[in-house]
Amino acid sequence: MKEKAGVGRREFLSKTVAAAIAVPAVLAAGANAAHAQGDAPKPGPERTGVRTKKIAIEEHWANQELNDLRTEWGKRTGYPITVDPKAIGYSFPRTPDFEKFRIPFMDEFGITMQVISTGSPGVQGYADAQTAVAKAKAINDAQAEIIRKYPGRFAGFAGLPTQDPKAAADELERAVKQLGFKGAMIQGSTDWQYLDETKYWVIWERAAALEVPIYLHVQEPSFDSAKIYAGHPELTGSTWAWGVETGTHALRIINAGVFDAFPKATLILGHLGESLPYLLGRLDEGYFMAAKSGRKLQKPLSAYFRSNVLVTTSGLYRPEALVCAISAMGPDRVLYAMDYPFVQPKASIECFERTPMTDADREKISHLNGERWLKL
Repeated sequence: MKEKAGVGRREFLSKTVAAAIAVPAVLAAGANAAHAQGDAPKPGPERTGVRTKKIAIEEHWANQELNDLRTEWGKRTGYPITVDPKAIGYSFPRTPDFEKFRIPFMDEFGITMQVISTGSPGVQGYADAQTAVAKAKAINDAQAEIIRKYPGRFAGFAGLPTQDPKAAADELERAVKQLGFKGAMIQGSTDWQYLDETKYWVIWERAAALEVPIYLHVQEPSFDSAKIYAGHPELTGSTWAWGVETGTHALRIINAGVFDAFPKATLILGHLGESLPYLLGRLDEGYFMAAKSGRKLQKPLSAYFRSNVLVTTSGLYRPEALVCAISAMGPDRVLYAMDYPFVQPKASIECFERTPMTDADREKISHLNGERWLKL
């Protein structure tokens, strides 16, 4: 149902309270259904890795050039490695491979299709616009060749040269119309310039016209904000810093009025929405209470999550977190993803299968929503 512009504060807060009251009941029902006892519920024989057909939509690949770019970008920006290579040593041999590791894994666990994209920093890692434009085309062409080589197993998100916003919009259109890609994945900010800035609105305008989503992937925070992690390297990377950076980026996009200007634009957030579904009530309360900057959104912040934002299950989360995301977003706006191969894939799948939800919602999240939103 379409939200009315300019919802009154009293009416909005009453809706927020009603939604908040419903969440504990959903969680309690889920816990009872799964017989949760402290840790995530143990899977029974009916909850196997192939219980549902799966389309996974945040699944990464890389060639040698992209792996070298990751190293070069880290040296150029001065960013230290925030992930222990020993902890995910199994990942990097699997990023370029499709036949030895990836497809057998997909077959074993019932993953019908992966929507593939490069990992961070991707095209955003190139230092200048001219190089980024040329490399984006080459990377997207290489990805399209992978998709053609394995019919029916893969679809793709384009990499965009955001160093030149107009060229990025043009490359998105080429990738969608000529290569058959389903949208784009942007690897966070571009030299810590964010997608709410008006120079990037041409990308949002083009994505809305093409009716394809923009997937905002995690990236390192700026050095200014990274000072808060000084002396605490364990809080960098996926532990905390990536999610905070990406969630803040998403809120900048919403608060800039991007979705008021382009109501058909769609933003995808991984990792269960970077914690934002958990905070919708707090975000709305804060927006009403805060001194404004002159901007005025047409709807409460939370309404954009139900009209312009999708979230995915990428990463490894406990079942109660997924229950919260489903409750906050609605089951039609949550899509399955793993973040292959950067999480323990089997554990990720088992976590999804253990999460208490209706069979209808499980089918939606595991593949039907992907088919619908990405036109697969």
